[in-house]
Parts: sequence; structure tokens; C-alpha cells
Amino acid sequence: MDKRQRVAFADDDTDENLRGSIIKGKQALALKETEFKWDNPSLSLIASALRILTEQNKIIMKQNELILREIETRPTTVRSK
Repeated sequence: MDKRQRVAFADDDTDENLRGSIIKGKQALALKETEFKWDNPSLSLIASALRILTEQNKIIMKQNELILREIETRPTTVRSK
């Protein structure tokens, strides 16, 4: 995939900014998960669950971005058989 086609994160987001965002996101997510109550199955409960899942996905996307950046910066190696 061409780097220009990846629009999830700006080029000026440094690896450290992404790492910090991942840590903050995980902390916020942990707080939301502890506040989550299963005893009241209502629309607000479903909305809360969807927000938690969305936050989890954002964190995973940021982690994937860091992994992809690491792969792109490594020199390519040729494997011989």
C-alpha cells in the first residue's frame, strides 16, 4: 500500500506521540471498562459498549501503525534457498 493512501495518521505524528496516545487510550479505556455496568441492558448500555469497542479499535490501529513504520524502516533482506 502506498504511504499516501494511509490517512489514519498524519505524517507529523511521531512514534513517541503515537506511543503516548496508545498509553493514554489504554488508561482511558480501562477506566471506561471499570465503569461499565451489565445490569441494565438499555440503549445507553449498548452505546457505551460500542464506544469502548471503538476506542479499542483506535488503539489497535495506532499499534499497527507503529508496527508498519518499523517494518518500513528496516532494510529489506533477500532470502536465498
